[in-house]
Amino acid sequence: MSLEPKRAYKIVLIGDPEVGKTSIRRKYMGKSFRADYLKTLGADFAAQKVNVEGESVLLTIWDLAGQSIFHGMRSSFYHGCKCALVVFDVTNPKSLENCHKWAQEAANYAKNSIKNIYLIGNKIDLEDDRLIQPEDIENVAQLFRESLSFPVELYETSALTGENIIELFENMSRRLIIGDDKKDEQLEVQSFDKVTEDKKESLAKATDEEESVGKVVQMLQELENKITTLHNDLNEVKKTINDLTNKD
Repeated sequence: MSLEPKRAYKIVLIGDPEVGKTSIRRKYMGKSFRADYLKTLGADFAAQKVNVEGESVLLTIWDLAGQSIFHGMRSSFYHGCKCALVVFDVTNPKSLENCHKWAQEAANYAKNSIKNIYLIGNKIDLEDDRLIQPEDIENVAQLFRESLSFPVELYETSALTGENIIELFENMSRRLIIGDDKKDEQLEVQSFDKVTEDKKESLAKATDEEESVGKVVQMLQELENKITTLHNDLNEVKKTINDLTNKD
């Protein structure tokens, strides 16, 4: 019996046309929900439950068309995405150069929801045609880290052979879960700190009130003593008057 997913993550696959985005998704998840969406809306998607270290997670992967004609439509598909998979073709240096543009687009439209970016060099099975070296990829990744302030992971894949495809999605899922857990811990600490601060404020307020009550009690006691003294003085005066009257 499969467990119902307790977490769901929206992922976007972006990059230039013909870099193998759709092939990567299909290699991992199978065919899309609707194959014609990519041509009509500029986006296609598929959803799949995965098990990550005993926890069931739902991944929805949105494959965004790279053609410029779909630029205006793409913006709405970034909303709520947690991770961007930026794909380039290791035989096409221009596709790597354009990755910064794609990552910037994701950061702009996803705003605060995006937590991780993966820079993925695809088609590594075409070793004889390869024009991009690992150090070139690392340089671009470092540019991402500095300009976008996002954690950036590097992967080289082959959608044809399946090399590193499963590892990519498993690593991504783990990182998303860890990020959520850290966020929950921070919220718990913040909640604890707030409760502690509230208790301190309540204690300080109670102490102030106690001091105020103490001062009032002290004033009442002093007033009572003065009244008692005055009462005694009046009795003495009354007694003196009576004595004088009796003498007369």
